[in-house]
Amino acid sequence: KKCRENCSVLTEMRGRRLLATTLSAHRRALCTALCPQSSLAVFGLPPGTSRHEIKRRFYELAKVTHPDAVPEGSEQPAGQPTFIEVLAAFEVLMAVDVPLIASTAANNAARGSAGASRGRTGGSSVRRKSLSEMLCDRLEDEPAAAADVWADIKQRQLPVVAATLDCLFRACARSGGGLPAAIEIMRDASRAGLLTPSLRAAAMVSLIKWCKEDRTSFELIVDEIDEAERTPEVMETMSYANFLYSGVDGYSK
Repeated sequence: KKCRENCSVLTEMRGRRLLATTLSAHRRALCTALCPQSSLAVFGLPPGTSRHEIKRRFYELAKVTHPDAVPEGSEQPAGQPTFIEVLAAFEVLMAVDVPLIASTAANNAARGSAGASRGRTGGSSVRRKSLSEMLCDRLEDEPAAAADVWADIKQRQLPVVAATLDCLFRACARSGGGLPAAIEIMRDASRAGLLTPSLRAAAMVSLIKWCKEDRTSFELIVDEIDEAERTPEVMETMSYANFLYSGVDGYSK
């Protein structure tokens, strides 16, 4: 029975890798075919749109087209681009200067040809990012949006992994919300039943890594650990994380 289960898992993993490879090849083909103007058309945006607005539009389209957000077997709404088209268009637009898109649009129209994108789009990883990872990408430019991104992840019941929480807590530290904002996200995730014991332990380490400033803040983080969770292994992990991310006084960065 165990052998059959292992074979089933291996078959599923091979299938996922094959699908990811196929989607990646499809995306590369689309990137080659798309030009900046047609990529803007996929997003429904006019020439001259800023990179910030392009990114905001990408996140909005990803929320409704990403495979994590679309039930398997559901029909795509008429006129809505596929996720592969959205991702390919985004990669094209991020590979060129946005002012160039505006300045060349009229020239291309006058020549009667849109022209091919000269942006570099190769070298993409085969592994497809999860929707929660893509939503967290927004925090690189907008760390103050951590609460909004978390609300999206929770509302859509997306899988929460250690990397997701690490990105959210890092954004809290950068935006000024700091430890209180990060703790509120972790409490919310715990109340929603989204954190396993191991994931909570990893979240605590991320809190120490990004949001601990001194002894007081470290003690606030430790206070979030329930009595039932205070095993020797967990407390040793917290102590080591504090040592790893501390200055000469043993607490501050």
